[in-house]
This record gives sequence, C-alpha cells and structure tokens, in this order.
Amino acid sequence: MDIYALKQGFLGHCRSKGLSAHSLKAYRQDLNDFSFWLERNNRAEPFTKEAVTDWVLSLQDRAMAQASIKRRVACLKVMCRWLEDEEVIEASPFHRMRLSIRLPRRLPKNLKRNELQALYQAARQLPDLPSKRMTRLTLHLAMELMFTTGVRVGELCNIRVDDIDFSEGSIAIRGKGNRERRVYFVDEEMNNFVQSYLKERKRIGTPSALLLVNHWGGPVSPDYIRRHLKTLAQEAGIERPVTPHMLRHSAATELLENGVDIRFVQKLLGHSSISTTEIYTHVSDSSLRSAVKNANTRKGVFDG
Repeated sequence: MDIYALKQGFLGHCRSKGLSAHSLKAYRQDLNDFSFWLERNNRAEPFTKEAVTDWVLSLQDRAMAQASIKRRVACLKVMCRWLEDEEVIEASPFHRMRLSIRLPRRLPKNLKRNELQALYQAARQLPDLPSKRMTRLTLHLAMELMFTTGVRVGELCNIRVDDIDFSEGSIAIRGKGNRERRVYFVDEEMNNFVQSYLKERKRIGTPSALLLVNHWGGPVSPDYIRRHLKTLAQEAGIERPVTPHMLRHSAATELLENGVDIRFVQKLLGHSSISTTEIYTHVSDSSLRSAVKNANTRKGVFDG
C-alpha cells in the first residue's frame, strides 16, 4: 500500500473542499509523522488498530503535548474515514477503537481591560512617517475587528472588500471547513472607521481585493498581524506577549460578562460545538468570584 500516494490523494480531497492553506499544512505535517513512523518501524499494514495504537503510544513516549497528539490522531481519523468512503480500505481502524488522550483544561488567555485600553491608545497614535501610516491604520482596524467580532486572524486576513455590507453593518466570514457566517459592526463608529480605511486604502492605489493591506498595497498575512501586534504591545508597555488569538478570547469573555447568550457567542465565533464556547464561561466565573468577594454581602449584613 503506497502511503505517500494515499496521503497526497487525501490532501487533494481536502483542498477541493476549500480547506485553508494553514489547515492543509497542519494535515500534511500530521500525516508525515504517521508515514515516517511506519517506515522507521517497517509496518507494512498502516491502517490497522495495532498500528494506530502503537503510533499513538510512540507520540506519548516522545513527550509530545497532549493537544498535539489529539490533533494528529484526529487528522488520521478523518483520512481513514475518507479511505473507507473511497473503498481503499474495508473499515477504518478507528471503528470501535477507544483511545484515551486526556487534555489539560486550560483557560484561554484574554487581555485585561487596562491592557486593551493601553493597546488601543497606542494604536491610535499615527506615526509621523507617511510610509508607516497605512501599517498602523491596518493594525488598528485589525485589532478592532478581532476584538469586536471575535474573528480568527486567518479569517480576518481573508476578508474581501466585497464581503462587507455597510447597509446591514455586517461582514461575511469564511471559517473552518469553509463554513460561512456573518459578524456585525458593534456601532456606527465602527462602520465609519471601515469606510474611512477604505478611502485611505484607495489613496495608495492597491490592486488587492482583500480588505487589509500593507503600506505597499499588498495583502497582509496572519504573521504580519502577529509581528506588528507584538511590537505595538511593547510600545503600549504590556509586559507579556500579546497574540491575535488573545483578542478573540477577549471578545468572547467580554460578551459573556455583558450578558450575551452563550449560543449567540458560539455563532459569532464560528464554533461547531457549544462545548468549545463553554470554556470561556470559566473566565467569566473568575470575574464573578472576584466581584462576589469584593461585594462581601455577608460582612455587610452580619458585621454591620
């Protein structure tokens, strides 16, 4: 069985389904790990329960992070399902297989309100050099959109000008699995900000159909946003590293703390399962705990 050919066929199938370049790269890395392990261990039959189980044990022996192991197993599981549908294998080795991969429940990192305020204050300071003005405007808009809509940085960089509906105040977002959803401007000021950005964008004469551009008029990448956001955080005096995903986490946390129904937050973020969104309630609970302690109603009643 030619594992390389099967891997390429599966990746071609994923590409035809509209998976992002980022997802395809991750799939390729995960499947390369499996195929290299098969080769090193002289496994002639790759898609058996024994082979899959031994591979997972080898990942654990390498002290790989549990989240990485879970992702690699999920990738192979999807490929096996495709191979079964294509009648390349009779049955997926994952059928009735029980693999226990426990993930630590880590709270998402969000920015504190004073950090958000410092970050936005820094973003509003336009540089004196005209060549750097567009860079700062792009970063400012990127931050506003990630924080107010909760979009992922990859989704953000794929927004086209034609995706924006100013009359409705919405943006069409193509998320994971090429699923489309709509996010909304929080107020008229945000609507105006995007329109003024488009005027500045037109002034530099960009040919790009994508919304966010650099000072040369070319489309920006997620890495571009990450780099400039990191620099801006340093300018703002924020000591810890700041990432685009922290703005997404902050968006979810602020919405929940302001009473927005969790199912609305789930739809806004593009989570296929509400269990993914529920992790943000733990962040909100920590704020609730702090508020209850500060109020200390017991002390007010019994010690008064």
